Amino acid sequence: MKRTQAQRSEATRGKILEATVQCLVERGYAETTTAEVLARADVPRGTLLHHFPTKADLLVGAVHYVAGRRAEALTAELAAIPEEADRLDALIDIIWRHFSSPLFWAALELWNAARTDAEVRTALLPVEKEIFAVLHDRARALLSESSPGDPRVPTVVEFSYEVLTGLAMTGIVSGDLGRRELLIRRWKRAAAILLGHRDPSTLVERARSKES
Repeated sequence: MKRTQAQRSEATRGKILEATVQCLVERGYAETTTAEVLARADVPRGTLLHHFPTKADLLVGAVHYVAGRRAEALTAELAAIPEEADRLDALIDIIWRHFSSPLFWAALELWNAARTDAEVRTALLPVEKEIFAVLHDRARALLSESSPGDPRVPTVVEFSYEVLTGLAMTGIVSGDLGRRELLIRRWKRAAAILLGHRDPSTLVERARSKES
């Protein structure tokens, strides 16, 4: 079927934003220029300027685009967890993949831009607040399947996001994959202990015997 003008316009906008995300991931915020995005998107300059008249407009558009893609990706992964899988382990693995994905690196570059760009910051803050609320809600719902009504679930979910965000950030500098895998395994055990699913002594014993 022939697409409508609105559909073609939306597809072009998506193409431009996808090119912006690629540029943020590969070149960083400083080198994400309208000229670079134009070359990657392969659209006429007038088309790009029609959708995004300034770089600030482009980055604000990228904020919303990246947030939507992140929410969609994580929601899809959570929905695909097999019935027999351990919910907590699966959740932590999915969150870690989320923080290791190109979409997260694009978001990180936008966070960096927001530090000094008031317009990007104004757009970013409510969007990030909304997406983290969505991500936390999805995670709480998942863990509540095996721990219904457990008041510890929200705290474990919040800790998981914060711990893995920090791990992703430090990994930029350290690049130590083995250390990151070790810490993820330890966090899985610690989270299970916090939820009362493991004996607290198993964290120390396993760390000493196999991983220290």
